[in-house]
Parts: sequence; C-alpha cells; structure tokens
Amino acid sequence: MAKTKLTSLTEGNIPRLIFSFSWPIFISMIFTELYNITNSLIVGNYVSLEALSAVSACTWLCNMFNYLFYGLGMGAGILIAKYYGAKDEHNLKKTLDTAIIFGIVGGIILTVLSELFLPSLMHICNIGGDIFEDAQAYLRVYFLGNTAVLTYQMCFFILRSFGDTKHQLYYSIISSIINVGLGVLFVRMFHLNVIGTAMATIISQFAMDVLALRLMLTYEEVDFDFRNIEFSFETVFEICKLGIPAGIQNMLIALGSIVVQSRVNEFPNAVIAGIGVGEKIANWAQLFSVSVSNATMALVAQNLGARKYDRVRESIKESMRIATFFTIISITVIWILAPVLVSRFSDNQEAVFYGINMVRHAVFGLFFLNYSHIYNGACRGAGNVRYPMYIAIFGQCICKMLFVTAGLKLFYDVRILYCATAFGHSMAGILATLYFFRSKWVLEHGLREEKNIG
Repeated sequence: MAKTKLTSLTEGNIPRLIFSFSWPIFISMIFTELYNITNSLIVGNYVSLEALSAVSACTWLCNMFNYLFYGLGMGAGILIAKYYGAKDEHNLKKTLDTAIIFGIVGGIILTVLSELFLPSLMHICNIGGDIFEDAQAYLRVYFLGNTAVLTYQMCFFILRSFGDTKHQLYYSIISSIINVGLGVLFVRMFHLNVIGTAMATIISQFAMDVLALRLMLTYEEVDFDFRNIEFSFETVFEICKLGIPAGIQNMLIALGSIVVQSRVNEFPNAVIAGIGVGEKIANWAQLFSVSVSNATMALVAQNLGARKYDRVRESIKESMRIATFFTIISITVIWILAPVLVSRFSDNQEAVFYGINMVRHAVFGLFFLNYSHIYNGACRGAGNVRYPMYIAIFGQCICKMLFVTAGLKLFYDVRILYCATAFGHSMAGILATLYFFRSKWVLEHGLREEKNIG
C-alpha cells in the first residue's frame, strides 16, 4: 500500500497554509450540511409536512450527541497536533491508537445509553401530537449510528492535526452521495419514510469510517496498524480532559436549543418545519469561520509544540482577517437567496414564509460568532478548553434560553424565536473577544503580545 506524506504547519507562508488547510474543510462541511439536511429535503418533498416537522423537531436532539463526539475528536486532535509538532513519535502513535479504539468502544456505549433514555429525551424536547411516532421511529434508527459518528469525528480531527484536510473532503463527498442516493431509494422505492432516511445516514457514516481508517494505514510518519495497537487509559483521560469541556459546551448549547425547540414545538407544524429548515440554512453562513477555526487550532497547537510563538500570533491574526471577510460574504449571499433555499424543502407556503424569516433574522448573529470561533479555536489549540466552554455555554445556551423565556412571556410572537439564535450567537462572539484581549492566560501563553491589552 502506497505511503501518504503528512504536512507540517510549523513552516511556510501562514495565509497560504490557512487557505490550503481550510478550503477542503469548508467544501467538506458544505457536503456535511447537505448531508445533514438531506433527511429534511427527502421527507419534505416525498413524504409529508408532518414528517418534515418530525425530523425538524429531532434536529437538536441529534446534534446533542454529535457535538459531544465533535468535542472528543477535538481533544484527540489537539494532542496529536502537539506531539506531531514536537516530533514526539512515541506519544504520537500511542495517542493515535488510543483515539481510534476509544472512538469505536465509546460509540457503542453511547448508542446503548441513547436508546435506553430516548423516551426521556423526547419528553424534554416536548415532541408529541401527530409527529410523535415519526420522530420516535427516526431517532431509534438514527442513534444506532452513534458509533460511526464518534469514530469518524476522531478520524477527521486526526487527519486535520496532521494537516491533511483533502481526504476529509473526498470522504464527505462520497458519503453525501451515498446518503442522498440511499435516502431517495429507501423512501421512494421502498416507502420506508423517516426510517429510510435514518438508515441511509447510518450506512453513509460507516462508509466514511472505513475510508478514513484505511487511509491511516498509509501514513509515513505514524506506524498505525490494527495488529499492533498501543492503548492507554492515561491518554483517554488526556483526550477527555481536552475534549469533554468542548463536548459539554456543545451538548449544553444543544440542550439549550432543545429547550428553545420545546417552545417552538408549541406552535403549528408549519412554524416547526419552517424554523427548523431556516436554522439549518442560516448555519451555512458560519461554515467558513468554523473551517478557519480548525486551521487556527492546528496551527497554534503545532507551532506551540515547536515553540514558534511569532507564528502562533500571526496565525491567529491572519485567521481572523480571512474568516471575517468570508463570513460577511456568506451572510450577504444567504440573506439574498433565502427564499430560493427555503422553498426547496417544502411547497407549503406557510412553512416557507416562516423559514425565510428565520434565515434573515438568524444570519446576523453569525458575524459575531465568527470571533468566537477563531479566538476560542486559538485557546483550544493552546490547551485552554475551559474558558471557551464557559463563554459558549453562557452566550449560546443561557442567554438564548433567557431571551426566549422572557420574550415569549412578554410577547408571545414567533419573532422572538427568530431573534433568539442571533442574540445567543452575538453574545458568544462578544464575550470571546473580551476574554481574548483581557485574559492574562492568553498573554502568558504567547497567543497575543502585551501591547494588545486595552
């Protein structure tokens, strides 16, 4: 099997490295978002408004687990990038082996737990009425793929920590094609409705795992071999120490959104469907800043490992400049195209109306969230995962819930739901910026120069 050469981020032009690292992640995230909305597109066009409402009502419940997996993958990626930058071959191999085994075994455990607690989770999300049966059937099948999701998050962050983002792009494209093809086949040909879309998602996720694990066998710098696995509980602890705060952060954000979703679910099906679709579309405006944030985290981790502090600071500055520029473009394009994008999901004019309004309110908060992505990514790359967690939880979870709770008591109007997401994102961005420029920790760890203190 031909060997694959890895990429060092400790040398070379930083803006060029950011672009070369970010654009494959950006394209793969577009396919991931298409992948995530495929279920809504298929049931909205080929089943019914009730089926679309059921899938929309489940969105944040599914995301809660996905975000935990994302955090654990991030923890593994930070460790591997640090050891790779420091050229510590022994710890590099041990961390890589442990992350893969942890992903597989941990995913199995979480699959069992999610199936056991599904009734309670649905109760928290206030899913009932004529969408209950569809939502329950969808989640029962969807959660069977938890093992696949955790494993590919581990694999993708490992690839990114080595500077390899192109293979993630290729695998995301292949997986998206499988998901769409099987989803249409299962729903239109076999009439499996929401269960068919969930089955297609699981199969496509496992396909990504097989491709990513096969690739790791070809790495030149790492002797990865399933016949020679070096597993370490100490390394599991280190991965969890770095990854669980980010995972908890994202899970609590999702939980806050579930609480908000429970208020959305009080409204008619057209509102539930429209807001669910609108929020997914609005999130596309943050894809580039999330991609650059991954580049920031990897650059900071590798260059801190190599003790190249000037490159650390330049990486953060250039990442912010690039991410802000493309975020503004993304917000503008999505705001203009909102009617075209939302109407692809349903021909119900009332649902389309609510979806368009959700998009056009929500996207503005993503300008501020861009700052959160970059500055929090820099802190995580340096090993600080707690304060980014606190900031994100307060802004995107607590502030959002308080806004909805107080707002609906004062004005029981759907526009409160539109504005809640933008408010939470804005608060997260503002707080992350204040922390980065006021924190002594940031200064002491070489992420900014002393002259930046206001």
